[in-house]
Amino acid sequence: MLRPVLNHTFAPNGRAPTVFYLHGFLGCSDDWSETITCLGNGFSHLTVDLPGHWTPADSLPPEYYSMPGCARLIIDLLDNCGIERCHLVGYSMGGRFALYLLTHCSDRFLSAVIESASAGLKTEAERTDREQQDKLWIKRLHERPLDEFLSDWYAQPLFNTIDRTGARFEQMMRRRRQHNPEALALSLQYMGASVMPSLWDSLPALTMPLIFVAGERDERFSALAHEMASLCSCAQAAIIASAGHNTHFDRPDEYCSVVKQFLSEDH
Repeated sequence: MLRPVLNHTFAPNGRAPTVFYLHGFLGCSDDWSETITCLGNGFSHLTVDLPGHWTPADSLPPEYYSMPGCARLIIDLLDNCGIERCHLVGYSMGGRFALYLLTHCSDRFLSAVIESASAGLKTEAERTDREQQDKLWIKRLHERPLDEFLSDWYAQPLFNTIDRTGARFEQMMRRRRQHNPEALALSLQYMGASVMPSLWDSLPALTMPLIFVAGERDERFSALAHEMASLCSCAQAAIIASAGHNTHFDRPDEYCSVVKQFLSEDH
């Protein structure tokens, strides 16, 4: 039986290498519009809406919300687009998933930009704590209006650097309000940090060029970026000044400069 096809947009540019973008939780493919514009026509661009995002809850069987199941859909997508190998860019949840793809399908990726992400939780205590947190968020998605959930989610200290006063933030929130809460709950249940397998032991085996990006004001993920980079033979860390967790939103020009320089290197 044919597997489902994820919502996606592919903008090929001749024989230019493809950059494949993976958004974070609550995100969507449109979140990358500024980055794509900045990188320009030197690349082909592929964006995707990951399971649970901009889709009804019943549009995919639950198995495809997990990292292994979603990985199968991602490889199908690359095959259908005729992409043998590509550069990978992932943010937060998308960054965690990007690391999963790199460790399980390494032959399909030329390099990767991992933004504000982790290779997984290291201890059972961390996993248990995160599982309880995720269950509370899932409960809110089932029981409360989406606007209230979004307000609570972005009230977390992790996002306290986001500029909420301009049109860019309101535009982002309009995209968030188009989500289906039941589908988002499935995403947290099957692809949340509490259920992600730890990939720390797999990092030393990665040989493609990697750059781990984090915001200066996000101390936890800045430290993780340096730690993960130290374990990979071809990796570096880049810390964006004055940025928080969502570095490509907080400091789009600086983020794009780092990514463009990295992708322009001979990979």
